[in-house]
Amino acid sequence: MLKIGDVLDRKYRIIRLIGEGGMGAVYEAEHEAIRRRVAIKVLFAGLAHDADAVLRFHREAQAAGRCGHDNICEVIDIGQLPVGSPYLVMPLLKGEPLSETIRREAPLTPDRAVDLATQVLGALGAAHRAQIVHRDLKPDNLFVTRLGDRGIEFVKVLDFGISKI
Repeated sequence: MLKIGDVLDRKYRIIRLIGEGGMGAVYEAEHEAIRRRVAIKVLFAGLAHDADAVLRFHREAQAAGRCGHDNICEVIDIGQLPVGSPYLVMPLLKGEPLSETIRREAPLTPDRAVDLATQVLGALGAAHRAQIVHRDLKPDNLFVTRLGDRGIEFVKVLDFGISKI
């Protein structure tokens, strides 16, 4: 799909592949002008003409934008590759999916589990107030990162692709 060094819309230089899922791939990229590192999620070319897949992809951007909550990963730009595949630009998060944290550190202490769950519930509350239901909540779609230099765990809810608005 994309190669290291490719530049999207004369702005985003692809640095590396982060991972792939059922519908697309996520890349680390750098904004050429401001040197900000971002994550770019690209719909696979084979799905670019699948109206349902494209709708789900755009729904993810709309849902994240409508909620406006710190614990929901925002979409900061959207575009389309020359082959027709849409892409979303999001902040590059440092950390790991909650599934990986659980795999490595289970069982989590009750205080830690309550803190993480409270953050997720806050994000879901914001989504519900915006009339959005996530519908794919699982540890793989919850990203644990750190807040600033203080080392406080902070959860970002990802992947509103199959949400219902």
